[in-house]
Amino acid sequence: MPRPTTLLLIFLGILSSVVSYGAEVDFLVGFGRKKITPSEPLWMSGYSGRHQPATGVIDDLYAQALAIRDKSGNQALLLRLDVGVLRNPTVTQICNLIKQRTGLMRREILVNVSHTHSGPAVDELYHYPMPTEQRIKLAAYMEQLKSDCAAIAEDAFKDLKPAILDFGVGEATFFHNRRGLDENGRYTGMRENPDNHADRDVPVLKISNTDGSVRGVIFGAACHNVTLGPNYEYSGDYAGQTRLQLEKEIPHALFVTGCGGDANPSGGTVQQHGITLSQEVKRVLLQPMKRITGPIKTAFRYVELPLVTYQSRIDVETMRRGPYADYGTVNKLLTILDRGAQLPTTYAAPFAVWQFGNDLTLAGLPEEAVSEYVPLLKKAVGPKRLWTAGYCNDVSAYLPTENIIKQGGYETRGFIAETTAGWFTTEVEKTVVETVTHLVRRATSEVDDAAKPSKIETFSEWQFEESAPYSGLDVHGEIPRAEQGLRFDGKSHLEGPSIDLPAAKTKGLTLSAWVKPDPAGMTGVRMIVCEWANAVNGDRFSLSINNGRPGLAIADGIAGAIGFACDQKLDPTRWTFVAVTWHPRTRRYCIYLDGKLTLTTGTQSGNGINAAGQVSLKIGAQATEQHPRYFIGLIDDVWIGNALNPIAIEQRFKASKAKH
Repeated sequence: MPRPTTLLLIFLGILSSVVSYGAEVDFLVGFGRKKITPSEPLWMSGYSGRHQPATGVIDDLYAQALAIRDKSGNQALLLRLDVGVLRNPTVTQICNLIKQRTGLMRREILVNVSHTHSGPAVDELYHYPMPTEQRIKLAAYMEQLKSDCAAIAEDAFKDLKPAILDFGVGEATFFHNRRGLDENGRYTGMRENPDNHADRDVPVLKISNTDGSVRGVIFGAACHNVTLGPNYEYSGDYAGQTRLQLEKEIPHALFVTGCGGDANPSGGTVQQHGITLSQEVKRVLLQPMKRITGPIKTAFRYVELPLVTYQSRIDVETMRRGPYADYGTVNKLLTILDRGAQLPTTYAAPFAVWQFGNDLTLAGLPEEAVSEYVPLLKKAVGPKRLWTAGYCNDVSAYLPTENIIKQGGYETRGFIAETTAGWFTTEVEKTVVETVTHLVRRATSEVDDAAKPSKIETFSEWQFEESAPYSGLDVHGEIPRAEQGLRFDGKSHLEGPSIDLPAAKTKGLTLSAWVKPDPAGMTGVRMIVCEWANAVNGDRFSLSINNGRPGLAIADGIAGAIGFACDQKLDPTRWTFVAVTWHPRTRRYCIYLDGKLTLTTGTQSGNGINAAGQVSLKIGAQATEQHPRYFIGLIDDVWIGNALNPIAIEQRFKASKAKH
């Protein structure tokens, strides 16, 4: 089917100004935020004893986003929300909306909830005895919340600015472990237990402008947000109060909940705890901190966590009397059996790791992870700058360790959310530790690989040589030799056979060339090199100039491709080395000028490359009916090969710079 009369090239508008990365910074960081305090009374999360919706507001609830991009074009997004529960299906819907707006892949998004018990009952429509009209209002709020999350993610990428990152760790003193134990180590009830383990780390990530001023801070604590108890007023609890204190001096303060499934605040008011934690964060900010370098690599994986299995209905009923006793979960499983369905033996939980160079590892655990996972993971992957967060990407149950499951009690009560899952087995600890260790190793390996230039695999190349100026390509029109390269007059082009590209499916694609467009060639779409004919099943790739801006498009042969163009114009008075890359795993476009990655990146609209297309290779034009797109100016050293990393691209630029 014919394509539209013009190649659709979009400008993502991620930055208001476009320059190349400076050597002094490794990251760009942007922030987004939106108040998510319900505009009407809704049923609240955290306590089953509530019998009415909210009646007021102590402090506002927020959804906040931090976007980060390193100088290699790797991207990540932290989304944190002042809600109690957010289950994987809802998180997935939010991530899909974010992907539509920003092109981010699922593995590049980390979602953390503060687990405030003074927020709306998001994802708990049938967990509490609320009337039907309340469920309808809460469902509408959830839909708006999803949209708001996507909007602030987009805002965060629009806000990207050069940033310096530093990391430090403080100590939390305002809470204790809440699991009471008898002399035999068995659970006796929820009470303050200072002798039991609590994770007292207060991780602090400082985001500074290049002039040294602090623009934002990401901080955490491993404690339940339950200071206020079963009240009827919206609040972010101590985390919200800490944010209010910090944002008196710092524009953006984002709280990330740690592994605090078994910890509660110890006395005091919510304001006092907010002041205590904010003072500790500020103390860390004033101390020497570790400079964090890039690149940033993200790893993400769903893992089947083992569940208790049952041989019969009687086995399920006996759970009422055992150490895992929870009537609600037992009744849920019996209802499943009554329908004739099978009970699951595993639960697919999402795990995430962010690796910042060799300086910082952020591990995002799902569920209400207990504090014992922190020392377990430090032992497994190494304690050096490991930040372990809980309540990430899915909050449907407590995530206990083997030790806590054997002790029994509240944090072992299984899945109370609307899932078909029951209780975790003692094997869950081993699975969690092995999973995080694997993800850390994978992300660390990618960081190490990024420090080395990519292995180069050439698919096709052409460069001007005096003895063979056209390198066997057919000449259409007049293409005279210049002092360096060939001169294209807006009526001519070179053409050759279609390139064999099966390797591009897995190895990606780089298109590069030296160009010096004439001023007359700075308007419209003008092809540098392409296999493009405005035919969906034939199009493959194009490197072009679009009103003076380099652009590229990769077509999958199925969907109509939407290309991407840099916001930076070429200088027609000099030669410029233009390189563009497409990566098949992320489908991300990157554009380099003179060996440096520009600040704009884009995402392919399709799902791969059309390796089977047979459109002929053309240099200097598209040359199809109604779409000639002739280049005007000089072209030299056209190269087509696998997707190269920034180091390899810079090496190619330096190796050929002397000629131009």
